[in-house]
Amino acid sequence: MKLLIKTLSIALAVTIPITSFCLGANIVTRMPDVYQYEFKATNLLKHFDFDKNNDEMGDFISDFMIGQIAEFQLVSGDEDRPQPVFSENEMTAAANARKYMNIVAALGILALAVMAGSFIMLKKYALDKEIRKDFKVGTIIYMGLIAVYLIGFFVAAKTGHSLSDMIGYVPDEKDVLPQIITEGLRTRLFLSAPVVSTIIMAIMGYVMFKITEPRRIFSRNY
Repeated sequence: MKLLIKTLSIALAVTIPITSFCLGANIVTRMPDVYQYEFKATNLLKHFDFDKNNDEMGDFISDFMIGQIAEFQLVSGDEDRPQPVFSENEMTAAANARKYMNIVAALGILALAVMAGSFIMLKKYALDKEIRKDFKVGTIIYMGLIAVYLIGFFVAAKTGHSLSDMIGYVPDEKDVLPQIITEGLRTRLFLSAPVVSTIIMAIMGYVMFKITEPRRIFSRNY
């Protein structure tokens, strides 16, 4: 029994930060908000003939990342002579980015399942104090994870590495993709991920502490 409880406690403490970060990163990269904000702030779409405004372009990227659109492709020009905007190389790069985020999402969902199972089992054994302690340990792990994430981001920026390197994309001088997914947008996406993850972490902490809150003798429930 002691071994089971120890295993559940470790699983809970480890999966809490993994769940928070993986889900936070996916929310940021798959939802249109960050893209739309950046397009509105920079007004860069005015240089392109996409027939899409800032909100529509953000929705297009979001739909692709979610999987509602199979290919990352737009057309420009008139109806008689439509021209594809993105090359095969750019489309492959976008597909790779979505594939890697799918892996992160799968990891987050797996961690969420293990976290929920561990929490339910510990609650079943009335180990409320253990759950609260595990969350505190998970918070420490989460802080370390975010620190490593941010350090890695700034080191990569200093050494000239970028998201393109991660997805195996070598931009051509004529490519449109780097002009849309700019360095500023990539930075905003990277830095938004820990912010959203921290919000998820806080929500999970509130729920867990509320469920495991000690009953007071003079509580209204009595």
